[in-house]
Amino acid sequence: MQPKDTTTNEAFKGFTNTACPFLPCHAGVRGDFNCLFCYCPLIAYRCPGPYQVFTDRHGLHRKDCSACTLPHNGFRGAWNFIQKWLERPVVWDGSAQTRRYRQKPVRPRETAMKEEA
Repeated sequence: MQPKDTTTNEAFKGFTNTACPFLPCHAGVRGDFNCLFCYCPLIAYRCPGPYQVFTDRHGLHRKDCSACTLPHNGFRGAWNFIQKWLERPVVWDGSAQTRRYRQKPVRPRETAMKEEA
C-alpha cells in the first residue's frame, strides 16, 4: 500500500452514496457529489463557507451551514478544501461570516468528457 502523498489513486478523497435517501442534500453542487464530509469537520472552526449565525434557546451562538456546498463539490476539490482549512484550525468564536471562499469555475463533467474525446 502506498502512502497517500505518493499514490496516483485518489479514491480515498471521496465517494457518492447513490443509495442515500437524502441525496442530493445540497443544491448547487458543481462536480461529482462528495459524501465523505456529510458532516463537515469545520463546524467548530472558523471557515470561509457560507453560513448563518443563529442564537439557540439557551442563548448560544450556532452556525447554520446548510447553504454550504464546499465540502461536497467534487472529490478532489472538497478534499483539498477541508485539508487546507484543517492545517491551521481556528476555533469559531460565534461571530458572523467575514470571509467567503471564492470558488473556481468547474466545467460540467459531460463537456469535459466530450472535449477529451
